[in-house]
Amino acid sequence: MYKKYLFMKYAECGENLSIGQGANISIEKESSIKIGNNCDILGMLIAKCGSKITIGNYTTIRGNSVIGSAEGITIGNHVIISNNVHIYDNNNHPTPPHERLRLCESGFYSDLWHWKHSESAAINIEDNVWIGERATILKGVSIGHGSIIACDSVVTKAIPPNSIAAGNPAKVVKKIDSENKKNNENERGFY
Repeated sequence: MYKKYLFMKYAECGENLSIGQGANISIEKESSIKIGNNCDILGMLIAKCGSKITIGNYTTIRGNSVIGSAEGITIGNHVIISNNVHIYDNNNHPTPPHERLRLCESGFYSDLWHWKHSESAAINIEDNVWIGERATILKGVSIGHGSIIACDSVVTKAIPPNSIAAGNPAKVVKKIDSENKKNNENERGFY
């Protein structure tokens, strides 16, 4: 109950929100998190640097998954985010070697470690997407509606609608037939 209280206090939450024991929320001032109706959250949501995380209706984020935003992450309706998935719209730290040296020498809890010093780009995950276990979605990515991201994939570029993507870096390995084609085949007796 306490976890749900935290979500209700710090996020704009729709009806019938289910919060699991392992769920957590971390939000800085001027950032926002909005969760739609009938969602199930077991992972962690982190919003920093004035970012906005928006989650649609009937979406689940399973255990040990982390959604971390310094810019903006939009997750559509009917999205399944499996266990141990990491979705970050930022690098978490600067990437140039000389800046990483400064980072370490500044002490491991200095301001230089804050996400505001890293590169970031918004992420958009459209409706009816399924993201498999241990997948990683990186900054600037969009995933088209109806797509599947295979387990252990690392998504570094846009994935078109109705695609199955797999690998590191993830590449489209198959197109998914549209629902209309499947329904038409079933009506004709094909299974």
